[in-house]
Amino acid sequence: MKDVTTIGGRLKEILFVKGVSAAELSRRVGVERGYISKLINNKIKTPHKNMLLIADNLDISYEWLMTGIEKTGLYERDYGVEGIVEDKLVNIGFFETNMPIAKSDKLVYHDESINIVSMKKLGTGNYLFHSGSDIFELYRVDNFINLTWHPHEPKKSYIPIGKVITKINKEHINDKKLKLVKN
Repeated sequence: MKDVTTIGGRLKEILFVKGVSAAELSRRVGVERGYISKLINNKIKTPHKNMLLIADNLDISYEWLMTGIEKTGLYERDYGVEGIVEDKLVNIGFFETNMPIAKSDKLVYHDESINIVSMKKLGTGNYLFHSGSDIFELYRVDNFINLTWHPHEPKKSYIPIGKVITKINKEHINDKKLKLVKN
């Protein structure tokens, strides 16, 4: 995890985790990109204007964004990680982080990485499916005329898990932060 001791560091980290660019956030909130850049680079000493709107748009706690501490209890510290056991997607452990992750998102362990997956998001991007004891990652391309999948269409036996928002690769996972439970 990056440095989240400053508002700019927390904003930069949540943008990375949510897969949102600074330009996209500025468009959503209705502020200039330079304003978001100043926030990320800690050029505004005590920002308050637009911070509630930014927190709402990123589906995070205002308290966490401003202070780094979650007071309302909406977010946890240990998030359940799911994986395939006996052909079913089940909880296989926990990932400890101070980073708020929306309750609607899942953490799925696949190929020695943690995928933060959303069932709410659609559109072009990577999607996870499971079938039997395997997890498959397919890339969806949406355009005005049709929708295509790469490297192939999902088979009827594939059960959708969701759209990958971000992937935390093995080299970025601290072994102390990921606790897998042996069944």
